[in-house]
Amino acid sequence: FRRLEAQGLVASEPRRGVRVASFDLASVREVAEMRAALEGLALPHAAPRLPAAILDEAEQATLAGDRSRDVRSWEEANRTFHRTILAPCNMPRLLAAIDDLHAMSARFLFATWRSTWETRTDHDHRAILTALRAGQVENAVAILSRHVQWIGQRPVRLASGGVHEVFSIEG
Repeated sequence: FRRLEAQGLVASEPRRGVRVASFDLASVREVAEMRAALEGLALPHAAPRLPAAILDEAEQATLAGDRSRDVRSWEEANRTFHRTILAPCNMPRLLAAIDDLHAMSARFLFATWRSTWETRTDHDHRAILTALRAGQVENAVAILSRHVQWIGQRPVRLASGGVHEVFSIEG
C-alpha cells in the first residue's frame, strides 16, 4: 500500500485504512507533463541504441493497438510501444519513474473510458517511428512530447446516433 500511496493511486486515512485516491484534471495534466519531460529525456539516450529490429517491435505494438477490441488491450499495446522505444536508454531509475507514470495514466484512462470502444489508428506512434528511422531524434522527441500531453474532449457516437463529448487522454 505504501508504494501505491507513493504513486498517488491510494490514500491512507488514519484509523480507516486505505482508499482509492481521487483525481482531477490538474492531476491528469501533471502526470502528462511529467511523462513528456521524462520520456523526452529517455528517448535521446535510447535513440542511438534503437536498431531496426527494435523499431519493428515498436511498430508491431502500434499495430496491436490498432487492432485492439477494448481499452485494456489498447493500453497494453500503447505501454509496450513506449517501453520498447525507451528501454534502450539504459537508465533503470528513469524507466521505473516512467513506468509509475504510465500506471497513473492507465488509471486515468480506465476511469474516464466509456462503454463504447472505437478502434483507432495511432498516427503519432507512426510519426515517432518515422522520425527515429530517419535519425531525426529531436523531431521524434517533439512528437512524443505532444503525444503524451494530449488531454481533452473527444466526440463519441452514441447508440442513439447522437454524439457526446467525453474526457479523453491519448498517450
